[in-house]
Amino acid sequence: MASRVRGSLVLGGAALAGLALFVFSWARTRSSDPSGAARGVEGGPAARTSGSATARAPDSDRSARRDRFVGSRACAGCHRPEADAYEKSHHADALVLPTPEKLKTKLDQASFSSALGGTTRFDARDGGVSVTSPDESGKTRDFPIVYAAGVLPLRQFVVATERGKLQSLGVVWDSRPAAEKGQRWFHVYGPRGIAHDDSLFFTKTAQNWNHVCADCHSTFVERRYDLAADRFDTRWAELSVGCEACHGPGAEHVRAAKALGTGGGWGEGKGLVVRLTPAEPWAPSATGSPTPRKPDGVEVEVCAPCHSRRQPLYEGFLAGDAFLDAFEPELLRPTSYHADGQVEGEVYEWASFLQSRMYASGVRCSDCHEPHSATPYAQGNALCARCHAPARFEQESHSHHAGAKAPLCIDCHMPPSVFMQIDERRDHSIRIPRPDHSVEFGTPNACNGCHSKQSSSWALEWVSKWYPAARRAHFVDALGRDRKGALDAPRALAALARDPAAPAIARSTALERLGRYPTERALATLRTALASPEPLVVYGAVLGADGVPLPRRSALLLPVVGHRVRAVRIAAGKSLAGIPLAELPPEARAAVERAFAEVEESFGVSASRPEAHVERSSFELARGKVDEAEAELQTALRLAPCLSEAYLNLADLARDRRDEAAAERAIRAALGCDPRNAFAHHALGLWQVRAGDARGAVKSLRKAVELAPTETRFGYVLAIAIADGGDLEAAIKVLETTLERRPNDPELLQALAGYLGRLGQVERAAETRRKLETLLRD
Repeated sequence: MASRVRGSLVLGGAALAGLALFVFSWARTRSSDPSGAARGVEGGPAARTSGSATARAPDSDRSARRDRFVGSRACAGCHRPEADAYEKSHHADALVLPTPEKLKTKLDQASFSSALGGTTRFDARDGGVSVTSPDESGKTRDFPIVYAAGVLPLRQFVVATERGKLQSLGVVWDSRPAAEKGQRWFHVYGPRGIAHDDSLFFTKTAQNWNHVCADCHSTFVERRYDLAADRFDTRWAELSVGCEACHGPGAEHVRAAKALGTGGGWGEGKGLVVRLTPAEPWAPSATGSPTPRKPDGVEVEVCAPCHSRRQPLYEGFLAGDAFLDAFEPELLRPTSYHADGQVEGEVYEWASFLQSRMYASGVRCSDCHEPHSATPYAQGNALCARCHAPARFEQESHSHHAGAKAPLCIDCHMPPSVFMQIDERRDHSIRIPRPDHSVEFGTPNACNGCHSKQSSSWALEWVSKWYPAARRAHFVDALGRDRKGALDAPRALAALARDPAAPAIARSTALERLGRYPTERALATLRTALASPEPLVVYGAVLGADGVPLPRRSALLLPVVGHRVRAVRIAAGKSLAGIPLAELPPEARAAVERAFAEVEESFGVSASRPEAHVERSSFELARGKVDEAEAELQTALRLAPCLSEAYLNLADLARDRRDEAAAERAIRAALGCDPRNAFAHHALGLWQVRAGDARGAVKSLRKAVELAPTETRFGYVLAIAIADGGDLEAAIKVLETTLERRPNDPELLQALAGYLGRLGQVERAAETRRKLETLLRD
């Protein structure tokens, strides 16, 4: 989850002394067996959840929904070709029991050692398999292996720890052929492995299978987490990804088939929650590419939940549930995506595909992937040639490469990224290589992916010779300028947000970023976007409005707090947490309270995650519920005793109570957990300001800047602290250095102009004010 920092505008030393640091994250059948591993019943009913902290889906009776599942075997009798294709798919083996016929891997006495992770040894005895490994305390321990996940290029093992918790083992099997350097053990985090006290160690929350992975490796998953006991009782309708994961519960379809046979009377949906229909044939055109058709949102939404980076909003999603009702999506943010939308982190395919011209032209997943085997219809350029005429595109005149040097279509248009050391995945934005973007914004391009010893300027020179026509506009011109801190970034973001031809995911991202700029143009753009018929655009506008002061934010968001899409309602509810409910008309108050209830429900589905309680604490505090806010932070620390964010927020609460001794203890505890936590050093510096230790404060604030130089707020506060000590020239130097990383930060520009003026540097002060005026100009 992304972290946000709440703080007020600091204009001088007096304000600095009272500045609070507030860090939080806004951030994925039978009862458990004796080993503690959660299990599911395939095709059978399950007991109702009782006393669980998890949220519920819109249909409150989850058992009734579970009873409508019949399992993939029930489909095979009438759908033999589809069933045969499915049995060969990776979906069928997304999660399996660790039996010899499934694993095809010799586990007994196999071992792997790494410098940080120690030795991991596998054993097979008494009909089961286990692994011996250091645990989170560093002591050697046996863990039962209860499931295996994935097929190619690697297979990962799921172990049972305690209280129904399933965890993803970091030592995995390379299932590629030996000729491809496979058939070996390795660690997903590299040859050195992960130390037992690392947050990514396999027993830690980050590797919890129940919450992070289960949704997409099984069918109709309910985490069933009991917060009081810190225990899972996870259930699923089918162990792996079955037919009903895509088509929805099949009981009514099976009943109708038995009652009606193959005759009429089925109804249009044939008893299925989701009816996926074959695409219409593509019509050729003179361009060598097909004539665009109307996009089909149904199929893409069925695939999206498991092929996207997202956070769940309720428990147990079904095929047919609207994606933005069930999940909060990841937008095109740094570390996840490059400024032009290319994949940077492990984000899967959905948001990439939404950027593509293919998606805009009506291409759906099954145009390239056979839906039941999930494999491409053809290999190499033959797949692309199903729609794009080889006579035009598979020519030297198109790629400007010939013979053995000629790349495949996907090499240029779907460059790969590698995750988990060996898992190569293609970027589904299906883009044209743009070395000009690389030159201007530092984004990667496919040309230099092959010609790695050459510069992006070299690649641009060749591409310009081959394709001298005007370059096509791209949303990187806005998102890239924002990341660079260009003064015209607000205008560029507003233009992108208003462009109906731009991908909705890019417009949504622009709207989220636009909220950082307090201009009338930005507010007008947000207001317009909040009325958009495109839910993803509205969602981004709500996130953007969160950066607007509460009175104006309320005016923007109250009209959408009852929006038809749950992700919008929840985002609006979080943003309106501080609104005075008593001052609202009855109808508006009721809508806000309903949104608050859905916010609480969304926190419940992530109750096993300590970060969710930090976020919930912020939400409760904004609503004036101080005791509840503190209790949530204590819960976070119960689940993760060394969670720095929770300690820092406790320090903030203590400061509000004027208990500076408790505030210091909490800050020191955060530093004890993580001595290199920049936010903790920043918080200590602010505490030292309040304690009258100006020299110590500057030292701590400077350390925060050194550890997190991209956090412009840290540089801003350090400069003010230095200026309060009388050294304006040093303060100006800090501001100028920070502005090099973020030239369009209004706070930095405002402070710099003020200090330059105080030093009598009139021209430089005026120049800085002009930059600020340019930035905030309507």
